[in-house]
Amino acid sequence: MKGSFTNLPILWWVKAALTLLALLFGVLFTLPTFFGDPATWPRVEEGPDKGQPVGAFHRFVESTLPSSRINLGLDLKGGLHLLFEVDVEQSVKDSLSRAMSRARDLADKDGIKTSDVKVAADYTTTVVLADPSKKEAFAKHVTDQTYLLAAGDVTGNVFSFSPSRTRIDEYEAQILTQAINTIRNRIDQFGVAEPNIFQQGASRIVVQLPGSQDLERAKQLIGNTAQLDFRMVLGDVPQVELDGLLKEARTALSVPEDDTTPAAVRKLSEWLREQKKIPTTATVMLQRNFEKEGVTSKLVGTVPYLVEAQAKLTGDLLDSASAEQSAENFIPQTVVAMNFGPQGGKLFGDLTTEASKKAPNQIAIILDDNINSAPSVNGPILGGKATITMGRRSSPEVQAQEAQDLALVLRSGALPAAVKVVEERQVGPSEGAENIRKGVVSSGIAAVIVVVFMLFVYGVSGMVANVAMLLNVLLILAFMAAFGATLTLPGIAGIVLTMAVAVDGNVIINERIREEVRAGNTSKVAFYKGYNHSFGTLVDAHITSAVAAFVLLLYGNPAVKGFAVTLMVGIVATLFTSYYVTEVIGQWLVEKTRIRRFM
Repeated sequence: MKGSFTNLPILWWVKAALTLLALLFGVLFTLPTFFGDPATWPRVEEGPDKGQPVGAFHRFVESTLPSSRINLGLDLKGGLHLLFEVDVEQSVKDSLSRAMSRARDLADKDGIKTSDVKVAADYTTTVVLADPSKKEAFAKHVTDQTYLLAAGDVTGNVFSFSPSRTRIDEYEAQILTQAINTIRNRIDQFGVAEPNIFQQGASRIVVQLPGSQDLERAKQLIGNTAQLDFRMVLGDVPQVELDGLLKEARTALSVPEDDTTPAAVRKLSEWLREQKKIPTTATVMLQRNFEKEGVTSKLVGTVPYLVEAQAKLTGDLLDSASAEQSAENFIPQTVVAMNFGPQGGKLFGDLTTEASKKAPNQIAIILDDNINSAPSVNGPILGGKATITMGRRSSPEVQAQEAQDLALVLRSGALPAAVKVVEERQVGPSEGAENIRKGVVSSGIAAVIVVVFMLFVYGVSGMVANVAMLLNVLLILAFMAAFGATLTLPGIAGIVLTMAVAVDGNVIINERIREEVRAGNTSKVAFYKGYNHSFGTLVDAHITSAVAAFVLLLYGNPAVKGFAVTLMVGIVATLFTSYYVTEVIGQWLVEKTRIRRFM
């Protein structure tokens, strides 16, 4: 077949060069995925080659081939699936309470006396005005502090504010968005590659962590609200009397003795304020002491404190947090050291100054509605530095891990609302490997069926279509590796579907060629006319599929998006392989070989 490549038009050579480049791209970017994860390769620990792979083959692969690889999704790699419920309602109520507290402080400076703030379930907020004639002045203070409330009517001395439903909805959406961003920041520091985090419904967040198997630690890191604040401990009620007051409130409200949850304690505190047992500006909070039992913690006791109802200093003013070793009182332990920024440092100095002048001269450090500690303050603490102790009930190793995790969540920011796990699922590595095996087997069976069908029905042109289909699959995998896309089970389904779509394009071309042959044209003329007349049909069909894939990618969850990604990449690759690649091969066959009938 000497000289079989001569006298072919320049356009053919251009298309042939593009085909070879596509083949090279597919091989270079697909191969690394099959050579394993470089992070698992043994590496030299000392000497000039420190950090290099031990094996010569691994060195060759790392130095020659691209580093990009296809990421495997949760269903293929194994990992954790967690569904969290976000307490949006309580977060909105807390925001309204804080806004009203700031408004009352400002109003007090203007001589406007207020008391008994209440936020109802529908977010309607009421406050008692000592002088109802000053309602306009107080309403302005409220409006300056929050855009969620609008001034309503005054009944007697009770001034009511109604919520703006539109703004409440926007604020709730912001809470969900902030929660997702905070969780993503924590997971990034946790070191999980390619996590899937997305909203489900109005108040739920799905978190998928491929490759992670430590369920308890993941739940703790992600679900830890990390709402940190500092409040003065008040001496209006002696601490020895607080247990009796809480017991009285439990009896009145039928709250069990063993219910020490923050929600229950808030309910008890509200009753005590209504009964004038504690000041209206105070609340009771508990220091809960836990003891480790395996992977779980057991509550071993509580200590009640009377503290300010609203915090003046919160963790969002933190600049940094880190786990450090401390030997306070000559007892070695791990602590979380915190540094505040300029604004936080000033507030911390003001708070410690005030606490040093008022008995019992203590500041409560509160994390997630639990008093971590209540150290004594002898004078102002300047510089904005504080510490959280991790307790001494755990082993040093566990204590260090807990401190590192707490520092991590404090650095990444507090969640805007409390979250709880409502569903948890663990996919083991063996289950993921089984899914890969089934996916490969199903893809192989589909490929064999398609290959046999095309060969049986279309002969030589069917063989060309099969070659293009295999190149199509290679290009899909290469594109996914190059862009770090995640392959999931639905993604494998998308590849199988693309295989059928790839040969479907050639079915259209081949049937068009047959029509030209039946019309009396020679095989060569029918070949060229068939390709020329079928291009528009192929483009129309692929654009329709691309629109559907784009909608799935835009609105689907990660499982559906995995399917959409492979489908969209497959559409681009299919248009290239089913038309241009097959045309290059077919043109050479009809022009330069003894094959005179392409069909």
